[in-house]
Amino acid sequence: MKKLFLWLLALPTLGVAQDEYRASAIPAPLHTNAHAVIRRHETVFTVKAPGEATHRVRTVVTVLDAKGDDQAQLVVRYDKLSRVDDIWGALYGADGGLIKKLRKADIDDRSAYDGVSFLTDNRLKQAIFPRQPSYPYTVEFVYETTERNLMFYPTWTPQSDENVSLEQATLTMVMPTNMPLRYKEVNMKTPVERVAGNQQTVYRWAIQNQPALQLEPMAPPASELLSTVYTAPTTFEVQGYAGVMQSWRDLGRFYYLLNRDRDQIPDALRQRVVQLTANEPTALGKIKKVYELVQQSTRYVSVQLGIGGWQTIEAGKVADTQYGDCKALTNYTRALLKAAGIPAIDALVRAGNGAPDIRTDFPSFQFNHVILCVPINQDTLYLECTDQSGVMGYNGTFTGGRHVLLVTPDGGKLTQTRHYSPTDNRQVRRIDVVLTADGNATAEARNLYTGIQQESRAQALVSKSQTEQRNWLLQRIVIPNYELTNFLLTEHRTPIPAVSENLTLSVRKWATPSGARLFLPLNLMSALDPVTPASAPRQFELDLDANWDWQDTDTVSYQLPASYTPEFMPAPVSIRSKFGDYTAQVSLKDGRLIYMRQITVRRGRHPASAYAEWVDFRRRAARQDKVQVVLVKQEVATK
Repeated sequence: MKKLFLWLLALPTLGVAQDEYRASAIPAPLHTNAHAVIRRHETVFTVKAPGEATHRVRTVVTVLDAKGDDQAQLVVRYDKLSRVDDIWGALYGADGGLIKKLRKADIDDRSAYDGVSFLTDNRLKQAIFPRQPSYPYTVEFVYETTERNLMFYPTWTPQSDENVSLEQATLTMVMPTNMPLRYKEVNMKTPVERVAGNQQTVYRWAIQNQPALQLEPMAPPASELLSTVYTAPTTFEVQGYAGVMQSWRDLGRFYYLLNRDRDQIPDALRQRVVQLTANEPTALGKIKKVYELVQQSTRYVSVQLGIGGWQTIEAGKVADTQYGDCKALTNYTRALLKAAGIPAIDALVRAGNGAPDIRTDFPSFQFNHVILCVPINQDTLYLECTDQSGVMGYNGTFTGGRHVLLVTPDGGKLTQTRHYSPTDNRQVRRIDVVLTADGNATAEARNLYTGIQQESRAQALVSKSQTEQRNWLLQRIVIPNYELTNFLLTEHRTPIPAVSENLTLSVRKWATPSGARLFLPLNLMSALDPVTPASAPRQFELDLDANWDWQDTDTVSYQLPASYTPEFMPAPVSIRSKFGDYTAQVSLKDGRLIYMRQITVRRGRHPASAYAEWVDFRRRAARQDKVQVVLVKQEVATK
């Protein structure tokens, strides 16, 4: 009966079919920059109780060309707290005629293994129609699930990809009258329609005729640009645990109660920690001892089983098995620090290089990771307890510069992890070059990388063999016609971690001979390229995110060939802008030509009109990076 009901919901009248399935009915503006058009996107989320809801989604997508083929599939994720009740689908030709209905054999049901989870009940069902020989064609999918983890309500972004336009979309949230819906509208042209009844309140949003989004270079994240409705409960239940979610304090309180009293460790381990830290006179020294113990004696495995995705394994079990996920290892580290007399607090965070920060104006479960906050004196450390090789207290691109929710007995408290400045994220090159009269060169480079600029090299040191490190460097050294004859990477475990890189290079024809002259480029390893100017009026803001907080300093010393001297010396250069600064100068000392150059770039969000200034700043810097000095033989110079 349920299958028939779904099929009847999906089956349109003949007139509707003309509009929904026939490609020629798509409004012309929706073709612009589009590889696919979402004809219909209808979502209905019906909350029956604090711990149960049904989620029904119907989509109709017309694929215009091969680049839109990825839109012709359905992926439904589920776990032990959700059930896929049914899936229905159909394939239509350009004229709207039915080609094929989805069969059970067309649906692949498999584990949603993420590559890191040791224990997981996450699964997915995927339905894909065969690639069609001609375009356009249309696919329709309808699915319904039953949800029993109502910590999470839908985040509705029907137009979620670039180069996909949207004809019609609706979101309907059906709530019991005693359970008000919390929601946040972003980039919505029309507000919610709310209809209250005796037993249910219905919230409805609609979007029509949205052109395809085409992202511009260095635009804000798509999540800030697309029409989105965030929804969340006021009260919820999951596996017998009840919670309230009207504030960050509520959310932190729920997480605290869910994980309370799971930090007990064996007495023998407690005594070991006490002895380990007994001779450390400072809190920082005790923390360092405990952190190193965790790194040396545990390993990270992900556990995603039901409420276990949010409830930690007991610290005693971690002590026995020597492994755990981020929750478990954070809880375990906190338990060890407690034994050493150091208080600490769990901190929920949305982690990941490039991951957007949480929306602080909408309290909800937006987190995917847990770290440990350790207040000491006037400072605060945030410990990454899953990293067996990282530097204590360094958060970097993974969890640095973003909001975290501290989990206290009194509830949740928002704060921020450390932001790293350009002087934290440095690249410092000191290069000695011996230049020959035929333009060839040998170079000894001593490079130092700190903060976010050292992360890729630190990872290469940990994860790659010597041969693999060499190949990795060869892909990143941007010098024409060179050979890497020797290299050495060395890690420095300072509070702002660093990696030093010593290179021996042989460079063919670095300077270009022309008669009695040599044309010598000055910037050996760090020359920047200009950025592409806008081909049309800029639509979006210019977003220089945290990865753009950096400083590069180069000092290149050239031992000139005998009897060669500069024909002229470039004037010092200084470029100042709202985005950063650039300086360069050249000097001659004891037969060596010394080139010094520094560029600092600062993060920031700028109006769309500033993009032209950014292009100009980068163009001017790139032009200076390509400056050459003309060397001439001394006997020619004196004539």
